[in-house]
Amino acid sequence: MAVNVERQEQFVEILNESAGKLVVVDFYSTTCPPCRVVDQMLTQLAREYPNVGFYKVDIGQFPDVAAQCRITATPTLQFYRRARTVGEVRGANKEAIVDAIEAGLSDGGEARSAFGVAGHSDLTRLVHRTQSECLNQSDDHPLDNVFAEGDAVLESDVDEQLVLHIAFNQPIKLHSIMLRAPLDRAPKTIRIFANRTDIGFDDAESAVPTQEIEMTPAAYEQGGVVGLRYVRFQNVTSLSLFVADNLGGGDVTAISQLAFIGTAVSSANVSEIRQGEEGHAH
Repeated sequence: MAVNVERQEQFVEILNESAGKLVVVDFYSTTCPPCRVVDQMLTQLAREYPNVGFYKVDIGQFPDVAAQCRITATPTLQFYRRARTVGEVRGANKEAIVDAIEAGLSDGGEARSAFGVAGHSDLTRLVHRTQSECLNQSDDHPLDNVFAEGDAVLESDVDEQLVLHIAFNQPIKLHSIMLRAPLDRAPKTIRIFANRTDIGFDDAESAVPTQEIEMTPAAYEQGGVVGLRYVRFQNVTSLSLFVADNLGGGDVTAISQLAFIGTAVSSANVSEIRQGEEGHAH
C-alpha cells in the first residue's frame, strides 16, 4: 500500500529515494471521493510493482508542498525519477496510471521506443478526449475511433477536409506523429498548429502552421511515423491538425489510428521544493 507522508521533510527524502527507483506520489484530499478510488488502486499496484515506491500527500496537511508541485486538482499522481517528475496523471484513471508507471520504469534503464522511435514514448494516453474534437467528421465514424482498437476509422463528412483539435492533459514535447489509414483515403497534406485552439477551416488554409507535412504511400507502408521539427514542439498543450486532401483524391478522408510520440514535460521544479523546505526549517 502507499505510505502516507507524515512530515514535510519526508518529501525531500522521497525525492532522494527516486535517485534509485521510480517513485509515485499521490496528492489527495480527504474530501475527494475519487481519491479513495485511487487509494484502492495503489494498494493493488504496490503489490504488482514491488520495486516502485508509492506515497500519499494530503494537500490539506501540506499545502506548501502541493503548491510547489503545482497541484491544482485531486487526485493528482506525479512520477519521479532522479528527483525530477517524469509524468503526471490526474483523476482515477487506472490505465493512465499503469502507462505512466511503465514509462517511468523505462526511464530507469530500459530503452524506450514508441513505433520504432528510440528514446521516446507513446503519449496518446495523455490525450484529453472529452476536450478534443474533429470538425467535419462523419457522425458514424467519429474522432474517438482513431484512439480505439479495432477496424473502426475516422471519416470526413461533406468533403475530404478535416480539422482535428487535440487537447493533452499535461504539457508534452512532441517528437513525431504516427498515422495509419486506408491508402485510397489516407491524409496527404497536413498542416499542424501547436497550441492553437481557434483554428477553423478558413484559418487553417491561411495561417502559418507550426509545420506542414506531405504524406506519401511509402510513408504509410513504412509505418506512418513522421518526424516533426522537435524544437518547435517543446511545450505543447494542444494540437490542431488540418487535413487538406487525401492520397486518393476522393471526397472522403479516413484515419484508422493516430498516435503522438515524445516525452512528457516535467511539471515540478524540484529545486524550488528543496529551497522551500530549507526556508521552512529556518
